[in-house]
Amino acid sequence: NLHGPSMTTDSMCSSSLTSIHLACQDLKHGTTDLAIAGGVNVSIHPNKYLMLSAGQFISTKGHCESFGEGGDGYVPAEGVGITVLKRLNEAEQDGDHIYGVILGSALNHGGKTNGYSVPNPKAQRSVIAQALKDSRIDADWVSYVEAHGTGTKLGDPIEIAALSQVFGRGSQEKAFCRIGSAKSNIGHCEGAAGISGLSKVLLQME
Repeated sequence: NLHGPSMTTDSMCSSSLTSIHLACQDLKHGTTDLAIAGGVNVSIHPNKYLMLSAGQFISTKGHCESFGEGGDGYVPAEGVGITVLKRLNEAEQDGDHIYGVILGSALNHGGKTNGYSVPNPKAQRSVIAQALKDSRIDADWVSYVEAHGTGTKLGDPIEIAALSQVFGRGSQEKAFCRIGSAKSNIGHCEGAAGISGLSKVLLQME
């Protein structure tokens, strides 16, 4: 018998994380006291695979190779995942099992690029830096990054470059942070990609 805002968010591969970000904003501003946010991805028609093949998005090897040499595409995966979100002090008062604490989040858009499949390194740097600022933490406090890491020859190097530039600003240390992507294990869950990565991080901490 919930009565809060109920919406579907479609921001492509960031849909589930966008939903979680929006829910966190409502919790932060006090407009809601509890949120259920996540994502679902189901492949229900073969035309999807025809379109992905025609656009050369599909891996020729049949699996995702996140950050791997020779990665040339991804394989779609089906998945569903949700989070139940509350303010920390209220979750503690209620005796809830707390899997993790979201300190901050950030959202932006790539803007103008040379194509749909071409990420914008400046935009990626900006959103990573904003997330760290919103979380009030330094980059060298981070010990692990769950990355998008689709296994594409264009996207992965840009993501690594953006992370390296942001994380290298406040520290002279190198290789202090591990990086990974759930897509090497389960494929790319597209609309549920973010929640699959978040679930992996929570399970690692548990």
